[in-house]
Amino acid sequence: MWQLQEEAFTHADLERIAKHLHEVQPEQDGWLRINMHRNMLGFGYYDVNVITAALHERGYELLWHNRASGIEEADLDGTAGIIVHTRHNWFFRGSHWFGVKHFDCSLAVPDDAQTHPPGFWNLDSKLARPEYIGSRADLNEFLLKLAKRSRIHVLLVAPSADAAPAAPSLTTPSLSS
Repeated sequence: MWQLQEEAFTHADLERIAKHLHEVQPEQDGWLRINMHRNMLGFGYYDVNVITAALHERGYELLWHNRASGIEEADLDGTAGIIVHTRHNWFFRGSHWFGVKHFDCSLAVPDDAQTHPPGFWNLDSKLARPEYIGSRADLNEFLLKLAKRSRIHVLLVAPSADAAPAAPSLTTPSLSS
């Protein structure tokens, strides 16, 4: 049984990166000198700069999908996965990051009665277990439905042109708020 989710980055890793970004970019913090790269209450929410730097440490880069074009037009060839950022349209405006990854083999998940064919998987840490999405058409539908409920950004994770990943992995980083 393959593990679809893992803690690719620890809280300490992300805190270290957020602290470093805060130190090298003090002009972005404003007059209060608050570290804008992390949640000041320590809830684990990090901004895109921290996620970009963490992925770069592992030999990946983050490519923003242009929201003006539909997700069905995004070229996913050569990508290692997808990171979705949701920003809910609530008064509190909660945000969350999660990964989506395509697996080229059939997989079964514990507590799931069936084996799923190759396809995309939702690796959201807020789910009890990874959730099978299906084909590229199913992924497009999944993201369109999500965009109706929340404001989303779709980011593609690709191997960096200037670095190779430190260790091959079958998982997408579990980035949760």
